[in-house]
Order: sequence, then structure tokens, then C-alpha cells
Amino acid sequence: MATKGIFCLEGLWDNDLKRKSTVQPILNMLEVNDGVKYIHQDVATIEELEFYLKQWKQARYRNFPILYLAFHGENEALLIGRDEYSLDRLGEILDEACYNSIIMLASCSTLKTDRRNLKRFLRKTKALALCGYKSRVDWMLAAAFELLLLSELQKIEFSGRGIGVIERQVKSFGTNFNDLEFSIITRRELKSNPTGRESSAGR
Repeated sequence: MATKGIFCLEGLWDNDLKRKSTVQPILNMLEVNDGVKYIHQDVATIEELEFYLKQWKQARYRNFPILYLAFHGENEALLIGRDEYSLDRLGEILDEACYNSIIMLASCSTLKTDRRNLKRFLRKTKALALCGYKSRVDWMLAAAFELLLLSELQKIEFSGRGIGVIERQVKSFGTNFNDLEFSIITRRELKSNPTGRESSAGR
């Protein structure tokens, strides 16, 4: 099975530019050990974020179906510098552009929101799945989890048929990292769970 490329956008983790925190070593390991191609771009402003998101939507990046957004976060939002960037606004930018793609929000607490908001996001973007954290997380623990998960996703078909496998694997990994409160919602839930009852890989 062909590898799934990762399109990673990463925010500034610290105002002190001498500190070098970054998720790029995760991507390097995946490339060296699993042959996973990736694109990594640093993002400091909302304008930069939206520029790169619009680039990802182009057909030439169709082989990068994992959108990996690594930022600070708050409930229902990414933090771009001091500015909040809401899930709703992200959904508007990605409108109907995420067929057979998975969006991974590596940001604290962004998925701490009503399940209906997450379903609205999936309907808007047409993504196969949205996953991320519902609480504040430890950097190293989250990095280890993301490395394992991104590697495991390489083994799964990204399609309507593969959604169930994706969901099961994320939940399985999540049981070993309960403190992260990592959660996933898939397009399958839009059809099979109209009541909005939550299905989470974490607590």
C-alpha cells in the first residue's frame, strides 16, 4: 500500500526563538523508517496559515491526505500567536476540500467542544475523520503518541470502507494514552449516530 503523505503546518511554541521545539523530528523518523513523504511549513500568522491551507487543497498535493496542524490551542480553536482561529473558520477555508483526508489537530483542548460542532466541521470539509485533543497535554507524551499514530495510519486505506478501521485503531492507541484525551470523529458517525452520543479514544 502506498504511503500517505503528511502536510504539516506548525506554529511557534515559544516566544523565545532560541528554544527549538518542533514536531519535525517526528516527520523525519517517519520518512527515514517508513518512507513517508512530508511537507513541513512554519506558520506565525493567520495569513500564513490560510495561504498554506489553500495550497494543500490543490490537486498537486493529493498524495498528502494527512493534514497535521501542530499549534497551541484552546477550546474549539487553534492559537496563531495571540489570535484564536476557530474550528468554524478552519472549516470555511477547507470547505469541501478534504475528501479521503484525515485532519489531525495536534493542539491542546481544540476538540473540547460540543459533538455537534465537530459533525458540522466534517460535513463542511467532507473529511474522512477529524481527530485531536480535548485537554492540555504533555509535549513529550503527545509527540510519542503522534509518531505512533501517524505510522499506524500508513497501514489503513483512506476511504469510506476504511473509516471503521481508522476509528478502531485510533481508539486502540488512545487507551494507552488516556491522559491525552485524544478523540476522533469520522464520517461514519454522521450516518450511524444521529443522536450525537460521543465516541472518544480518551476519557
